[in-house]
Amino acid sequence: MTEILILYILNKYDCTIYKLIKLIDELFFAFAKTSSGSVNPALKKLEELSCVEFNSKMSEGGMKSKTYSITPLGKKHLRDLILCCNLSNPAHILNETKILLYCSNILSVNELIEFKENLLNVLQLYEINLERGLQDEYNERNELQKNIIKITLNETKELIKLL
Repeated sequence: MTEILILYILNKYDCTIYKLIKLIDELFFAFAKTSSGSVNPALKKLEELSCVEFNSKMSEGGMKSKTYSITPLGKKHLRDLILCCNLSNPAHILNETKILLYCSNILSVNELIEFKENLLNVLQLYEINLERGLQDEYNERNELQKNIIKITLNETKELIKLL
């Protein structure tokens, strides 16, 4: 997800690592918290893939500074990352769905239709698994555990309604 966050920001602004982290935290405050420890490796990977490039310059304080920007290949990669909806970890499905939906405004009308269909399929399968888990008579769950699953199920249903 860090790559998506980086490319989404760079699709709008050219920025330094510091500014990039600050913008990710500001725009995605409800869904993600970044640090230089996660952004730096992701930027390096995106650089190796020719998705981002940078311009080095000296700051007023005499420090070397890199300003990153997205390349045309990076714009395509961002679209591909959003469209593929690779949501396989149940622990992250809802949060990553929200991030993908938040970033989906960069997609064309046709891409958006495809994206929503793919995401809907993932969420419907997740909904089925949650319902099965609640009905599993062989796995004893206390009321708190059942309520947590029900809250997750309701949130999944609300996201499905959005699509």
